[in-house]
Amino acid sequence: MSKLHSETLNNVIGVDEAHSISGLSAGYIKNLCAAGKISAKKIGKTWIIDKEQFNRHYSS
Repeated sequence: MSKLHSETLNNVIGVDEAHSISGLSAGYIKNLCAAGKISAKKIGKTWIIDKEQFNRHYSS
């Protein structure tokens, strides 16, 4: 894996990790993603969330 891909993967989290960080339910996090309130992209059925932005706004 290239360094760029490795760095990119270190900067994103999934819904489960976002739940662990924030205590918000997985369903609520998915709704925030779908509404554009979280910087995220959907790949297939999986939401990929910008870790830094999520931590700034939702970490407990």
